Amino acid sequence: MVSALGPNGAPLQMPASIPLGLGHQVDTRSSFQLVIPEDSRRVADTFVAALARGVGVATIHMPNSPESALLLHYLDLREEHGIILRVVTADDGPEDDPRGPVRATELQPTKPRLGTMIKNETASIMSVDRATTLMLGWAASDLVGRSTLEFVHPDDQVRAIDNWMSRLTGEHGYSVQSARLRYLCKDGSWLWLETSNDFQLQDDGTTVVVAQLLDVSEEMAAVEALRHNEQFLRRLTDTVPVGLFHIAGDNRVVFVNPVLRGLIGDVPIRSLSDLTAVMSAEGPALESAITGVMTNGLDADLELTLSVDGARSRSVRVTLRSVESEGKILGVLGCIVDVTDLRRMADTDVLTGLRNRRALLGDLEDELIRHAGNVSVIFADLDGFKLVNDQYGHQAGDQVLAAVADRLRLALRPGDLIGRLGGDEFIVVCPGVSDPPSAMAVAWRLQSALESEIVVPGISVNIVASFGVACGTPMVTADELISRSDSAMYESKQAPGRHLTLARV
Repeated sequence: MVSALGPNGAPLQMPASIPLGLGHQVDTRSSFQLVIPEDSRRVADTFVAALARGVGVATIHMPNSPESALLLHYLDLREEHGIILRVVTADDGPEDDPRGPVRATELQPTKPRLGTMIKNETASIMSVDRATTLMLGWAASDLVGRSTLEFVHPDDQVRAIDNWMSRLTGEHGYSVQSARLRYLCKDGSWLWLETSNDFQLQDDGTTVVVAQLLDVSEEMAAVEALRHNEQFLRRLTDTVPVGLFHIAGDNRVVFVNPVLRGLIGDVPIRSLSDLTAVMSAEGPALESAITGVMTNGLDADLELTLSVDGARSRSVRVTLRSVESEGKILGVLGCIVDVTDLRRMADTDVLTGLRNRRALLGDLEDELIRHAGNVSVIFADLDGFKLVNDQYGHQAGDQVLAAVADRLRLALRPGDLIGRLGGDEFIVVCPGVSDPPSAMAVAWRLQSALESEIVVPGISVNIVASFGVACGTPMVTADELISRSDSAMYESKQAPGRHLTLARV
């Protein structure tokens, strides 16, 4: 393997004055690319020795066979040929060398990465060096006399022409123009080459273009892989059914996906303060959680209520995770899932559509806190409902229960809450009502709603319910109110013709 180097170690075109003959392989890689990292210092010292003494020799190991030893020679031929000649040969050292000698026939050929092409003013190829033919696989006779564009990928030809014409129009003010283009190889593949065109005026007034062709296929493959990954991740974040956002370390919001846009509406989100503002009253809780993750890197999960522009509130679950590199926190990734429908399903009685027992008890506890105990509870139980199931069947009984639920719901005041405890038992919560007359008035409305016959497919029945009313007081608990209203309901059920009883305090 032979190479021509300049005094700075950079690869040069092999001068025609050096007859290589057959059996030599021109390699245009830098010396450091030839060897394993551990040999880099030895290579540098040997090159300096060659500049000082005319020759330098060192044992090296190449990345493709690091267990085998080779000899690296530097010969200072600047006076005769204007180059430093680099030669890599087999190391014919001792046979007992554990790394073993390497014969020339065992060297794996490597494709050069830098070639030279000479073109005229119309971009026709005048000559190419051996490295170019090795990179592309074409013989020199296949290339010379043909236009460069014949070998440039169709998608890159406009860029190639623009790059060429920018020099002619004086657009950049310097003679060397560079562009990354795909060149056709003889085997039909395409090779990315960074083409640097150096326009040189000759003594006879003509211009020749010296093009340096650098193989950048590995770099472009990495760029393409990165672009593919970015596109994949973008498509992924666009399609997952959750809202996603990314906050940088300076509190800038650098990414928001379409799902989150759909949740928050057409609201500009550029910073952490913009994001927390859409959370209405719960914005401080979100900001505190994000700041905590940014500070200590600990994961955070919380549930918040999202309300934008006065629209219906949405229950959301927020997951926060830190973005770290080398122990440093660079930002926060957030995931927002709309759990409104899931929560509604978990809180709803499937048969009647009313609040279920768990949800209504939670509502009652919240209202007792909000109104300092000024809440009344009305307990309703259908009398003799078992006869409906026995006579008409459970399917008809379920239809009657659903009809009863609809009538009770329509009889409520705005702000009242109703739920089904189970079976034929219902609970009504009246926030802000603590005086017996007002609570009893609501109970009378509920009782009146059931006076007329209930008609469902196939049957018509009269339904009578017994009601118990309990009025709250400061420090009363939800369980106490439910128990008192339940006792009052049983008292009214046992008193013929009453059907409505106010619990004793």
